[in-house]
Amino acid sequence: MKPFEGVKIIDLSTVIAASSAARILADQGAEVIKVEPLNGDLHRVQGVILGVRAEKGENPIFDIENANKSFISIDLKSQAGADILFRLLQDADALITNYREDALARLGLDYESVSRRFPGLVYGHINAYGEKGAEARKPGYDIIAYFGRTGLGIDTGTAENYPLVNLGGMGDHPTGIALAQGVSAALFRKLKTGQGDKVSVSLYHTGIWTTATMQPAVQVGHRYPQPYAEPVLLPVMGHPYKTADGEWVVLMLFDFDKYWKPLCESIDRADLVDDARFNSRMANKKNQREMVEILQPLIASRPLSDWAEKWTASDIPFESLRHMADVPGDEQALVNDFMRPITYPSGKTFYMPTPPIQFRGDDKPEYRPAGDVGADTVEVLKRYGYSEDDIAAFLDSKVIRAEEN
Repeated sequence: MKPFEGVKIIDLSTVIAASSAARILADQGAEVIKVEPLNGDLHRVQGVILGVRAEKGENPIFDIENANKSFISIDLKSQAGADILFRLLQDADALITNYREDALARLGLDYESVSRRFPGLVYGHINAYGEKGAEARKPGYDIIAYFGRTGLGIDTGTAENYPLVNLGGMGDHPTGIALAQGVSAALFRKLKTGQGDKVSVSLYHTGIWTTATMQPAVQVGHRYPQPYAEPVLLPVMGHPYKTADGEWVVLMLFDFDKYWKPLCESIDRADLVDDARFNSRMANKKNQREMVEILQPLIASRPLSDWAEKWTASDIPFESLRHMADVPGDEQALVNDFMRPITYPSGKTFYMPTPPIQFRGDDKPEYRPAGDVGADTVEVLKRYGYSEDDIAAFLDSKVIRAEEN
């Protein structure tokens, strides 16, 4: 039995963050019904920007957040459409949305209104900048609220370079994980109390939490980005070096005392083991420019394969800096079901990322690609007591949209 079997979630979300939270819960057994406007979720068409098909039957970018759901399409601005949604909420355990607060209020779907009607409902909401303050109603996406506002966009490179180019969804997915956890906790409490709650997760807050380690540092004078020769941590802790064959590698001697001697021996510099300029954390930091000047040409003198062999043999934590294009063929990702091959009707196979939570007691979740806009409207409405005549009238008056066969 999957953890959320028997749990019903109404997914009133758009784009990535909130949709990804609902996808995680769907993979964990929840029945998730995604409610879209008549023209569908805007995210359905984003794949074409990246050269990926975004059409009926093949929409991999949209599937990442929306696999394993049912899809209905309703005009929530109509009274009949609103009534349909409220009927769906009668036996739902949770509602997930990222609609802006003003829009929710206009639709009668703000938390206060919904909780009065359904006090046991868990209400999960993602916003950009939080629920309070002058910017609470400000629009936002991960690239501006998560990356732009927190320092991730400009402080994570080096002083010699341009600001980081923020790739789509990289702030949305951590925010979605946070919402999935919050909704899960609220559902657990509901089991004991019968009461629902509002779970609020912010892109900005999640970005702050992501950068939390550095927040005390900037409050005592550290400033980023820093020059390459002045590592954020230590020259042997997360700092990149280029190898002879043009690859990049990072070492992570977090347990400095354990790994310092093996590292020095692996780079044929046993003389550094007892060198007081470098042989402690604080000394290594104090003399970081000299340390970088030693390591940079040394590591550049050999190809990555040589260093990988040496450091693997010494059990030294390191990794080469891979490209995203390397991941679909990474055996470690495939054998662990981190990436799963999905073949679409066109015959094209994509290696699709899976949510990063696995349960020992469950088989791996199915991967059911997203349906078209309104793919399940008729079936869902019939299940909720609407007759064929009702559905025909809704279609005729454009209250709902159903997939055309």
